[in-house]
Amino acid sequence: MIWKIFKIVLWLAAGAYGVVGVLYITVALGTAREAASLRIAYIVFGSLLLTIGAMAAVTTFLANKSRGWLIVAPLILCLGLPVAAFGAFFIEMEKGDVHRRQLEAEYNSGRLDFGDQPALFAVAQGIVKNDPDAIRAAAKGVPDLQAPGRDGATLLNFAVMQSWQRPESIDAVRTLLSLGADPNSRKGNRRSSFAMANAVHSSAPVLRAMLDAGGNPNTRDEFSRPIILMNWYLGYYENQARWRFELLLDHGADVNSAMPKDDSDSADYPLLLYRTKMGLNDKLAYADVLTLLERGADPNRAGADGMTFGKMLIEHRAHFQRTHKPPPAEFTALWDWAEKHGIVQ
Repeated sequence: MIWKIFKIVLWLAAGAYGVVGVLYITVALGTAREAASLRIAYIVFGSLLLTIGAMAAVTTFLANKSRGWLIVAPLILCLGLPVAAFGAFFIEMEKGDVHRRQLEAEYNSGRLDFGDQPALFAVAQGIVKNDPDAIRAAAKGVPDLQAPGRDGATLLNFAVMQSWQRPESIDAVRTLLSLGADPNSRKGNRRSSFAMANAVHSSAPVLRAMLDAGGNPNTRDEFSRPIILMNWYLGYYENQARWRFELLLDHGADVNSAMPKDDSDSADYPLLLYRTKMGLNDKLAYADVLTLLERGADPNRAGADGMTFGKMLIEHRAHFQRTHKPPPAEFTALWDWAEKHGIVQ
Protein backbone atom coordinates (compact mmCIF):
# COMPACT_ATOMS: atom_id res chain seq x y z
CA MET A 1 0.00 0.00 0.00
CA ILE A 2 2.80 2.41 0.93
CA TRP A 3 4.59 1.67 -2.35
CA LYS A 4 1.43 2.41 -4.31
CA ILE A 5 0.96 5.76 -2.55
CA PHE A 6 4.62 6.56 -3.14
CA LYS A 7 4.24 5.77 -6.86
CA ILE A 8 1.14 7.99 -7.07
CA VAL A 9 3.13 10.85 -5.53
CA LEU A 10 5.91 10.29 -8.08
CA TRP A 11 3.40 10.30 -10.94
CA LEU A 12 1.89 13.55 -9.67
CA ALA A 13 5.33 15.17 -9.30
CA ALA A 14 6.36 14.04 -12.79
CA GLY A 15 3.08 15.38 -14.14
CA ALA A 16 3.65 18.72 -12.37
CA TYR A 17 7.04 19.09 -14.09
CA GLY A 18 5.43 18.29 -17.40
CA VAL A 19 2.56 20.77 -16.90
CA VAL A 20 4.91 23.59 -15.93
CA GLY A 21 7.17 22.76 -18.87
CA VAL A 22 4.22 22.86 -21.29
CA LEU A 23 3.03 26.15 -19.80
CA TYR A 24 6.49 27.71 -20.26
CA ILE A 25 6.65 26.63 -23.90
CA THR A 26 3.06 27.77 -24.49
CA VAL A 27 3.87 31.20 -23.05
CA ALA A 28 6.93 31.43 -25.32
CA LEU A 29 4.97 30.47 -28.43
CA GLY A 30 2.13 32.84 -27.54
CA THR A 31 4.31 35.92 -27.00
CA ALA A 32 5.54 36.75 -30.46
CA ARG A 33 6.12 40.38 -29.50
CA GLU A 34 8.26 39.59 -26.47
CA ALA A 35 12.01 39.95 -26.59
CA ALA A 36 13.77 37.01 -28.22
CA SER A 37 15.88 36.43 -25.10
CA LEU A 38 12.76 35.99 -22.97
CA ARG A 39 11.14 33.59 -25.47
CA ILE A 40 14.31 31.50 -25.60
CA ALA A 41 14.45 31.37 -21.78
CA TYR A 42 10.86 30.10 -21.63
CA ILE A 43 11.54 27.46 -24.29
CA VAL A 44 14.84 26.28 -22.78
CA PHE A 45 13.60 25.93 -19.22
CA GLY A 46 10.23 24.59 -20.38
CA SER A 47 12.00 21.89 -22.39
CA LEU A 48 14.24 21.03 -19.42
CA LEU A 49 11.26 20.68 -17.12
CA LEU A 50 9.43 18.55 -19.68
CA THR A 51 12.50 16.31 -20.00
CA ILE A 52 12.79 15.96 -16.22
CA GLY A 53 9.10 15.15 -15.95
CA ALA A 54 9.34 12.58 -18.75
CA MET A 55 12.42 10.91 -17.22
CA ALA A 56 10.69 10.75 -13.83
CA ALA A 57 7.57 9.27 -15.43
CA VAL A 58 9.60 6.62 -17.30
CA THR A 59 11.51 5.55 -14.18
CA THR A 60 8.27 5.42 -12.20
CA PHE A 61 6.75 3.19 -14.89
CA LEU A 62 9.81 0.91 -14.79
CA ALA A 63 9.28 0.56 -11.06
CA ASN A 64 6.50 -1.89 -11.96
CA LYS A 65 9.28 -4.29 -12.93
CA SER A 66 11.82 -3.35 -10.31
CA ARG A 67 11.36 -1.31 -7.13
CA GLY A 68 14.91 -0.06 -7.51
CA TRP A 69 13.58 2.47 -10.00
CA LEU A 70 11.59 4.02 -7.15
CA ILE A 71 14.90 5.31 -5.86
CA VAL A 72 15.97 6.74 -9.23
CA ALA A 73 12.70 8.62 -9.85
CA PRO A 74 12.88 10.75 -6.65
CA LEU A 75 16.52 11.54 -7.41
CA ILE A 76 15.57 12.85 -10.84
CA LEU A 77 12.77 14.93 -9.36
CA CYS A 78 15.03 16.33 -6.65
CA LEU A 79 17.73 17.19 -9.16
CA GLY A 80 15.07 19.01 -11.15
CA LEU A 81 14.20 21.34 -8.26
CA PRO A 82 17.30 23.55 -8.66
CA VAL A 83 16.62 23.71 -12.39
CA ALA A 84 13.03 24.78 -11.78
CA ALA A 85 14.06 27.34 -9.16
CA PHE A 86 16.84 28.80 -11.28
CA GLY A 87 14.57 28.87 -14.32
CA ALA A 88 11.89 30.83 -12.48
CA PHE A 89 14.50 33.22 -11.08
CA PHE A 90 16.22 33.72 -14.46
CA ILE A 91 12.93 34.38 -16.26
CA GLU A 92 11.86 36.96 -13.68
CA MET A 93 15.23 38.68 -13.97
CA GLU A 94 14.99 38.63 -17.75
CA LYS A 95 11.48 40.13 -17.58
CA GLY A 96 12.87 43.01 -15.53
CA ASP A 97 15.76 43.48 -17.95
CA VAL A 98 13.43 43.45 -20.93
CA HIS A 99 11.25 46.07 -19.26
CA ARG A 100 14.32 48.20 -18.54
CA ARG A 101 15.48 47.95 -22.15
CA GLN A 102 12.02 48.87 -23.40
CA LEU A 103 11.92 51.95 -21.18
CA GLU A 104 15.42 52.91 -22.28
CA ALA A 105 14.41 52.57 -25.93
CA GLU A 106 11.28 54.63 -25.28
CA TYR A 107 13.36 57.35 -23.65
CA ASN A 108 16.11 57.36 -26.27
CA SER A 109 13.54 57.67 -29.03
CA GLY A 110 11.85 60.61 -27.32
CA ARG A 111 8.55 58.73 -27.16
CA LEU A 112 8.58 58.46 -23.36
CA ASP A 113 8.78 62.22 -22.86
CA PHE A 114 7.02 63.54 -25.96
CA GLY A 115 4.99 60.66 -27.40
CA ASP A 116 1.69 62.20 -26.31
CA GLN A 117 2.47 65.54 -28.02
CA PRO A 118 3.01 64.99 -31.77
CA ALA A 119 4.54 68.42 -32.44
CA LEU A 120 7.16 68.03 -29.71
CA PHE A 121 7.74 64.40 -30.64
CA ALA A 122 8.52 65.39 -34.22
CA VAL A 123 11.28 67.70 -32.96
CA ALA A 124 12.52 64.99 -30.59
CA GLN A 125 12.85 62.59 -33.51
CA GLY A 126 15.01 65.15 -35.28
CA ILE A 127 17.15 65.37 -32.12
CA VAL A 128 17.54 61.59 -31.98
CA LYS A 129 18.62 61.56 -35.64
CA ASN A 130 20.84 64.59 -34.95
CA ASP A 131 19.41 66.13 -38.10
CA PRO A 132 19.41 69.98 -37.95
CA ASP A 133 17.16 70.27 -41.02
CA ALA A 134 14.58 67.90 -39.53
CA ILE A 135 14.69 69.79 -36.24
CA ARG A 136 14.13 73.14 -37.96
CA ALA A 137 11.28 71.78 -40.07
CA ALA A 138 9.52 70.19 -37.09
CA ALA A 139 10.11 73.23 -34.87
CA LYS A 140 7.87 75.30 -37.17
CA GLY A 141 4.95 73.43 -35.65
CA VAL A 142 5.99 74.25 -32.07
CA PRO A 143 5.09 77.79 -30.97
CA ASP A 144 7.13 77.49 -27.76
CA LEU A 145 10.33 75.43 -27.70
CA GLN A 146 10.32 75.72 -23.91
CA ALA A 147 6.99 73.86 -23.74
CA PRO A 148 7.36 70.88 -21.38
CA GLY A 149 6.49 67.39 -22.48
CA ARG A 150 5.40 64.52 -20.27
CA ASP A 151 6.75 64.83 -16.70
CA GLY A 152 8.12 68.29 -17.48
CA ALA A 153 10.77 67.29 -20.00
CA THR A 154 11.97 70.02 -22.38
CA LEU A 155 13.42 69.53 -25.84
CA LEU A 156 16.70 71.28 -25.05
CA ASN A 157 17.22 69.23 -21.93
CA PHE A 158 16.46 66.08 -23.94
CA ALA A 159 19.12 67.06 -26.49
CA VAL A 160 21.66 67.87 -23.78
CA MET A 161 21.11 64.54 -22.05
CA GLN A 162 21.36 62.75 -25.40
CA SER A 163 24.78 64.33 -25.77
CA TRP A 164 26.03 62.68 -22.56
CA GLN A 165 26.81 59.55 -24.56
CA ARG A 166 26.50 60.92 -28.09
CA PRO A 167 28.96 63.80 -28.55
CA GLU A 168 27.69 64.37 -32.08
CA SER A 169 24.43 65.63 -30.54
CA ILE A 170 26.17 68.99 -30.24
CA ASP A 171 24.56 69.70 -33.65
CA ALA A 172 21.08 69.18 -32.22
CA VAL A 173 21.86 71.37 -29.20
CA ARG A 174 23.22 74.19 -31.35
CA THR A 175 20.22 73.98 -33.69
CA LEU A 176 17.72 74.29 -30.83
CA LEU A 177 19.66 77.22 -29.36
CA SER A 178 19.72 78.96 -32.75
CA LEU A 179 15.92 78.55 -32.92
CA GLY A 180 15.48 80.30 -29.59
CA ALA A 181 15.55 77.52 -27.03
CA ASP A 182 16.40 79.10 -23.68
CA PRO A 183 19.35 77.41 -21.91
CA ASN A 184 18.10 78.75 -18.58
CA SER A 185 14.46 77.74 -18.96
CA ARG A 186 12.89 75.83 -16.09
CA LYS A 187 9.32 75.61 -17.27
CA GLY A 188 9.13 71.90 -16.65
CA ASN A 189 9.84 70.09 -13.41
CA ARG A 190 13.16 70.46 -11.61
CA ARG A 191 14.62 67.19 -12.83
CA SER A 192 13.54 67.28 -16.46
CA SER A 193 14.12 70.89 -17.46
CA PHE A 194 17.50 71.77 -15.99
CA ALA A 195 19.25 71.83 -19.35
CA MET A 196 21.99 74.21 -18.21
CA ALA A 197 22.72 72.18 -15.10
CA ASN A 198 22.86 68.95 -17.10
CA ALA A 199 25.20 70.52 -19.66
CA VAL A 200 28.04 70.37 -17.12
CA HIS A 201 28.05 66.58 -17.61
CA SER A 202 28.20 66.89 -21.39
CA SER A 203 31.21 67.45 -23.60
CA ALA A 204 32.97 70.81 -23.40
CA PRO A 205 31.64 71.91 -26.83
CA VAL A 206 28.06 71.38 -25.63
CA LEU A 207 28.73 73.37 -22.47
CA ARG A 208 30.36 76.13 -24.51
CA ALA A 209 27.33 76.29 -26.83
CA MET A 210 25.02 76.64 -23.83
CA LEU A 211 27.17 79.32 -22.21
CA ASP A 212 27.62 81.26 -25.46
CA ALA A 213 23.83 81.25 -25.85
CA GLY A 214 23.46 82.99 -22.49
CA GLY A 215 23.48 80.01 -20.14
CA ASN A 216 24.03 81.00 -16.52
CA PRO A 217 27.35 79.55 -15.24
CA ASN A 218 26.12 80.02 -11.67
CA THR A 219 22.89 78.10 -12.09
CA ARG A 220 22.15 75.27 -9.67
CA ASP A 221 20.99 71.71 -10.26
CA GLU A 222 17.85 70.14 -8.85
CA PHE A 223 19.59 69.70 -5.49
CA SER A 224 20.61 73.37 -5.32
CA ARG A 225 24.27 72.59 -5.98
CA PRO A 226 26.23 75.10 -8.10
CA ILE A 227 26.95 73.35 -11.37
CA ILE A 228 30.65 74.13 -11.30
CA LEU A 229 30.97 71.83 -8.29
CA MET A 230 29.31 69.07 -10.33
CA ASN A 231 31.90 69.30 -13.11
CA TRP A 232 33.66 66.17 -11.82
CA TYR A 233 30.46 64.26 -11.00
CA LEU A 234 29.29 61.41 -13.30
CA GLY A 235 31.63 59.68 -15.70
CA TYR A 236 31.03 61.42 -19.01
CA TYR A 237 33.95 63.07 -20.84
CA GLU A 238 36.27 62.94 -17.82
CA ASN A 239 39.21 64.03 -19.97
CA GLN A 240 37.37 67.30 -20.69
CA ALA A 241 36.79 68.24 -17.05
CA ARG A 242 39.55 70.87 -17.04
CA TRP A 243 38.20 72.36 -20.27
CA ARG A 244 34.67 72.62 -18.82
CA PHE A 245 36.08 74.06 -15.59
CA GLU A 246 37.87 76.85 -17.45
CA LEU A 247 34.81 77.53 -19.63
CA LEU A 248 32.66 78.08 -16.55
CA LEU A 249 35.24 80.34 -14.94
CA ASP A 250 35.74 82.32 -18.16
CA HIS A 251 31.99 82.87 -18.40
CA GLY A 252 31.75 84.21 -14.86
CA ALA A 253 31.23 81.23 -12.53
CA ASP A 254 31.69 82.26 -8.89
CA VAL A 255 35.06 81.00 -7.64
CA ASN A 256 33.62 80.93 -4.13
CA SER A 257 30.58 78.82 -5.03
CA ALA A 258 29.70 76.48 -2.17
CA MET A 259 27.79 73.28 -1.58
CA PRO A 260 24.42 73.57 0.18
CA LYS A 261 24.56 73.61 3.98
CA ASP A 262 22.48 70.43 4.18
CA ASP A 263 24.79 68.40 1.95
CA SER A 264 25.69 65.28 3.91
CA ASP A 265 29.21 64.83 2.53
CA SER A 266 30.65 68.31 2.00
CA ALA A 267 28.21 70.65 3.73
CA ASP A 268 28.92 74.30 2.90
CA TYR A 269 32.27 73.40 1.34
CA PRO A 270 33.39 76.16 -1.02
CA LEU A 271 34.68 75.10 -4.42
CA LEU A 272 38.25 75.46 -3.17
CA LEU A 273 37.76 72.89 -0.39
CA TYR A 274 35.52 70.66 -2.48
CA ARG A 275 38.12 70.29 -5.21
CA THR A 276 41.09 70.03 -2.83
CA LYS A 277 39.35 67.12 -1.13
CA MET A 278 39.55 65.19 -4.41
CA GLY A 279 43.32 65.62 -4.63
CA LEU A 280 44.26 62.30 -3.04
CA ASN A 281 42.46 60.47 -5.83
CA ASP A 282 42.93 63.02 -8.59
CA LYS A 283 46.20 64.90 -8.62
CA LEU A 284 44.85 67.31 -11.26
CA ALA A 285 42.55 68.67 -8.55
CA TYR A 286 45.51 70.46 -7.01
CA ALA A 287 46.16 72.28 -10.29
CA ASP A 288 42.49 73.32 -10.44
CA VAL A 289 42.71 74.63 -6.89
CA LEU A 290 45.76 76.72 -7.76
CA THR A 291 43.81 78.17 -10.68
CA LEU A 292 40.98 79.10 -8.31
CA LEU A 293 43.37 80.82 -5.95
CA GLU A 294 44.95 82.77 -8.81
CA ARG A 295 41.44 83.87 -9.83
CA GLY A 296 40.64 85.18 -6.38
CA ALA A 297 39.06 82.29 -4.45
CA ASP A 298 38.96 82.92 -0.68
CA PRO A 299 41.38 80.46 1.02
CA ASN A 300 40.01 81.29 4.50
CA ARG A 301 36.43 80.17 4.05
CA ALA A 302 35.63 77.06 6.10
CA GLY A 303 33.11 74.27 5.61
CA ALA A 304 30.27 73.48 8.02
CA ASP A 305 32.51 70.95 9.78
CA GLY A 306 35.20 73.58 10.45
CA MET A 307 37.54 72.27 7.78
CA THR A 308 39.71 74.94 6.19
CA PHE A 309 41.94 74.98 3.17
CA GLY A 310 45.08 75.09 5.32
CA LYS A 311 43.97 72.17 7.50
CA MET A 312 43.16 70.06 4.47
CA LEU A 313 46.53 70.73 2.85
CA ILE A 314 48.29 69.70 6.07
CA GLU A 315 46.21 66.51 6.22
CA HIS A 316 47.09 65.67 2.63
CA ARG A 317 50.77 66.31 3.24
CA ALA A 318 50.64 64.02 6.30
CA HIS A 319 49.00 61.34 4.14
CA PHE A 320 51.87 61.44 1.64
CA GLN A 321 54.41 61.25 4.46
CA ARG A 322 52.57 58.40 6.19
CA THR A 323 52.28 56.33 3.04
CA HIS A 324 55.85 57.15 1.96
CA LYS A 325 54.58 58.36 -1.37
CA PRO A 326 56.14 61.43 -2.94
CA PRO A 327 53.51 64.13 -3.38
CA PRO A 328 52.67 64.91 -7.01
CA ALA A 329 54.15 68.02 -8.55
CA GLU A 330 50.69 69.63 -8.56
CA PHE A 331 50.48 69.32 -4.77
CA THR A 332 54.00 70.66 -4.31
CA ALA A 333 53.16 73.75 -6.38
CA LEU A 334 49.98 74.29 -4.37
CA TRP A 335 51.80 73.83 -1.06
CA ASP A 336 54.41 76.35 -2.12
CA TRP A 337 51.67 78.88 -2.92
CA ALA A 338 49.97 78.30 0.41
CA GLU A 339 53.27 78.55 2.28
CA LYS A 340 54.18 81.77 0.47
CA HIS A 341 50.80 83.31 1.39
CA GLY A 342 50.94 82.20 5.01
CA ILE A 343 48.17 79.60 4.74
CA VAL A 344 50.46 76.82 6.00
CA GLN A 345 53.82 76.83 7.74
